[in-house]
Amino acid sequence: MKKYTQADFDAFEVIDGIKQCPSGDYSDIQIFGERCSFGERCSFGERCSFGKWCSFGEWCSFGKGCSFGECCSFGKCCSFGRACSFGRACSFGEWCSFGACCSFGRACSFGACCSFGRACSFGECCSFGRACSFGECCSFGKQCSFGACCSFGECCSFGGGCAFGGGCSFEDKGEYIGDYPFLAFVGFGSRIGSKVYFFNLQDGIYVRCGCWLSDIAGFRERVKAENADAMYLDLCDLVERKFNQKN
Repeated sequence: MKKYTQADFDAFEVIDGIKQCPSGDYSDIQIFGERCSFGERCSFGERCSFGKWCSFGEWCSFGKGCSFGECCSFGKCCSFGRACSFGRACSFGEWCSFGACCSFGRACSFGACCSFGRACSFGECCSFGRACSFGECCSFGKQCSFGACCSFGECCSFGGGCAFGGGCSFEDKGEYIGDYPFLAFVGFGSRIGSKVYFFNLQDGIYVRCGCWLSDIAGFRERVKAENADAMYLDLCDLVERKFNQKN
């Protein structure tokens, strides 16, 4: 694979305002402008910076801490190190992989079977294909949509109006049943704006309240043992009625 220098990059042809960048090794270059078009199987180093409207072919690889402007597009099977950041409306093909702590703007789209490390964050209205997997503590804005058979690690959080395909699994506790995977209640817990999640899973109802996760019976016992707000018990009753009606 040819390794390009900054001088090589600066000399690449520009057609209709788009810099034409062939396949190769770009690991010695850190700053790239906007509207660059790269071939497949390109490799980039750490902390690279790309402007908006860049495009990348299949099987490209990026080190940690890279940043991308809005409306960038990536082919399938691209890989990214930890702590990469992406502007709004970026698009990714299937089988892309991302390290921990990556961040994405609103309205990004991802193909099937993409994988994400822990603590990644996504803006509102992002869409994901089937069988994507997410590590623990990932957060999603409102109105995100997920295809069938996606899996979510522990402590993930979701904005309002998200949609889930069948066979999605949560909290490493299995797939959901019924019309919707969970009910979330805002204003509970030790942090302002924190949520309590009740997941309707095949193995029963599970409750996520901050760092605490248990089935609903264990949650009731903990509330009573710690003399917590009786409102939590009222929520348990409400959730059981709602889920039993739907199931």
